[in-house]
Amino acid sequence: MPHRFFKNLGRRALAEMIALYSSIVVACVLAVAAWGKIFYPSEYLKTLDRWTSVFEIIFLFTIVIFRKRRQLWLLASSIFAAWGGYALFWCCVKLPCACMGKMLNIPSAVSISLDALFFILSLFVSCLLGSQLRSICWGLIAGCLAILAGYAFASLVYEKIFLASLG
Repeated sequence: MPHRFFKNLGRRALAEMIALYSSIVVACVLAVAAWGKIFYPSEYLKTLDRWTSVFEIIFLFTIVIFRKRRQLWLLASSIFAAWGGYALFWCCVKLPCACMGKMLNIPSAVSISLDALFFILSLFVSCLLGSQLRSICWGLIAGCLAILAGYAFASLVYEKIFLASLG
């Protein structure tokens, strides 16, 4: 009986360590993205970049502070999926998404790859922290819907802000 306690304790400690390292990696990328959008915003999207960077800063602190909560990682997976949908739109119209401001002008495909990686990582960490398979499946469905929402939002930004500023 005592060996089960220590075995489960070891699994939980490993899950929390993976959550810690994952939160640090995600926080570092979000910090770079927020820094880029605050100090090097896109020419046409300065207001959107500033608001997004404020959200990213709040989100990175939330991930670091509440990294042991599986619900946070499920929510984070949907946020990364939405950002992936946003980057996917810009990739489709062959324009940079400026996801890290003009400081790092990375291709949209790199942003999509990072968002996909963080989406999968978030679901994985949530699973390690005890999410049931049903919750992970709902996280996948929510992620698919979030991709569509991010894509639609980018389309709106493109039509209402970007094209309007050009002509």
